[in-house]
Amino acid sequence: MGATHAMGEAMKSFISALLLVLAAPAAMASTVTVVISGLGGNADYTEQFERYATAIADEARNIAQSPQDVILVRGDAAKRNVIMGLLENLPVSNNADVFKLFLIGHGSFDGEHYKFNIPGPDITDDEIVTALAKIESPKQLIVVATSASGALLEPLAAENRVVITATKNPREKNAVRFPMYMVEALSDTSADLNKDESISVQEMFDYTVRAVNSYYDTEKLLASEHARIEGSLADQIEVARYGTLLQRKDTISPAMLAKRQALTSEINSLRARKEEVDEDEYFDRLQTLMLELTNVQRSIDEGGS
Repeated sequence: MGATHAMGEAMKSFISALLLVLAAPAAMASTVTVVISGLGGNADYTEQFERYATAIADEARNIAQSPQDVILVRGDAAKRNVIMGLLENLPVSNNADVFKLFLIGHGSFDGEHYKFNIPGPDITDDEIVTALAKIESPKQLIVVATSASGALLEPLAAENRVVITATKNPREKNAVRFPMYMVEALSDTSADLNKDESISVQEMFDYTVRAVNSYYDTEKLLASEHARIEGSLADQIEVARYGTLLQRKDTISPAMLAKRQALTSEINSLRARKEEVDEDEYFDRLQTLMLELTNVQRSIDEGGS
């Protein structure tokens, strides 16, 4: 009885702390990140999931304007009432330019519904979709790095949202390696293909998929997971920084970084449509965009705005 009471009091304290975070002014926040580590099922998985979640949160704090913009929920605290209360009361409707959610752990599918496995009652796909529908941030990233997560790919899809699932459908039910390599991507500069000292969602995803495929090939195993990504903003959302861009984050204008991301996205889009555009028009537009990008990068390198 005493232990149960103590656990209840600890949970109340945790919820109170979360509410203080949620009530804090968020007008200056440009990005809010929530990372949730679910049920492990055994000690090894529990340790892995919490380690992955902590690493993701640490990288998010590196680029956050304030520590309160990153919320990490793990272990016994990751209960249904805490998570749902958090998602339903996030102060991001009109304040954060970007909202990110990472779900790390095991997922299951009963033939009708996906469930994110946590201590106590699980959270269902319908509950996740409903809670996230209230988020109005213009750019959103939802990563479901669990088994059976492919069940959420279509239900979570939205025009302003990038959705990543570790599996292509709910029938891929084995534990996934996706989160391990995703964490690796956040700290491996080789993931940064355009060498701008910033790792985008698309770069993170591409690195992770390559690493997962390499693992199954090296081990000569039939791949039991096939990650998927939906959404057109994957190269416009940043997930990690390194080098001088990270060291000087407080002196670089967020607007300038956003402009660089927009130009990069436009260049990538133009290149993808190369065969559909008149050749002269294509190279004229590409040259203009590259010059603009060069000027923006010069300002960033010089710490200007």
